[in-house]
Amino acid sequence: MATQNGIHVSDELLAALQAKAAAEGTTVDALAEEALRGHLAQRTLDRLTREGDRRRGRMSDAEVEEAVERAVSQVRGR
Repeated sequence: MATQNGIHVSDELLAALQAKAAAEGTTVDALAEEALRGHLAQRTLDRLTREGDRRRGRMSDAEVEEAVERAVSQVRGR
């Protein structure tokens, strides 16, 4: 269940979101949620990549891949 809340964006960004949503037959809320989830997933992946680079000698590729998959699943809410 989603909780209603507000975020503030510039008028220019809102207009772009509204145009994109209309063109795709979706809502601004859906686009915003998709973008925010993608951003969080990318930040997690970036963090894990840096961590993996630091641990390169201590973690196998399979362990790094498993950690990335776990993090992506968490961000996606699975």
